[in-house]
Amino acid sequence: MKGKIYFIVTVLIIAFVSLANADTITIEPCDDMYTDVEHPTTPPTTTQLWVAEFSGAGHFERIMIQLDLIELENATIEDATLHLYRFFSCPQTGTTATSFYAITEEWNEETWDPHTHIQYDPYVWISHTFSGPGGNYGMWFEVDITDLVQAWVDSQIENHGFVIKAQTGNKWSKFYSKEYSNSNLHPYLVVNYTPVSINDNLIQETIINLQNYPNPFKPSGAGHSPTTTISFNITAKNAENAEIIIYNLKGQVVKTFLLRNPSSIIPNQIIWDGRDESNNPVASGIYFYQIKSANSVKMNKMILMK
Repeated sequence: MKGKIYFIVTVLIIAFVSLANADTITIEPCDDMYTDVEHPTTPPTTTQLWVAEFSGAGHFERIMIQLDLIELENATIEDATLHLYRFFSCPQTGTTATSFYAITEEWNEETWDPHTHIQYDPYVWISHTFSGPGGNYGMWFEVDITDLVQAWVDSQIENHGFVIKAQTGNKWSKFYSKEYSNSNLHPYLVVNYTPVSINDNLIQETIINLQNYPNPFKPSGAGHSPTTTISFNITAKNAENAEIIIYNLKGQVVKTFLLRNPSSIIPNQIIWDGRDESNNPVASGIYFYQIKSANSVKMNKMILMK
């Protein structure tokens, strides 16, 4: 219980300090379009973004959006909300359930063939259902994509944008793109973030540098355990009784590693195989890992995929 309370207090303190120093930025897509493989002779409407997965009408459109996040380099993302204006939906239900995936190849709207679907990682970063009145009824939707933006900013994955794919059996939702004549209805992302200051960088360099790779991580093949390497630098002053603790989202301790005489010069590392203290595989999801010593503490986040 003590460890869980410590974890929760640490997260709350970090959140409070971050929010107190947070900045806000609004970003429009640098590229947005939709792909339509089933109608190769029909050019997509550039002012619109369509998504559907409905075999009855032969429509399997997918939305692609890419964002330039250079201004957020090394920042801590407090929250990132995507805003989309839907102007039309299937009149029967007005509902389109979707999944968001990270695109894995380079593209831009000027050169990408709109009749070819793009490649993406199968991990579902966001599941979102666009629901409301059907037909020609315009309304804004907000989608939380915080974890995906943070993964891009931290270079955990390459930023090639994301694809929105409808779940099987879901009919149209149509949104306006950044080419639409009314700029007030363009898609945009609002990000609240904490920039990295010079002092923050100095603290990380002189006390602890904590990261893991790969992140997200997953099994390398059938029968293999998912593994990730947690690396860190820690000064001799902070090395006494140091340990790395892995928590789940509920703040429960999943695994503890005691660090024996870590060097303050050579980067240290441990390997976690996605198992708990009882050697049982843990579920897919977000986990926190924390390095803690008598004089310092630092926490980071990782994602396990299966």
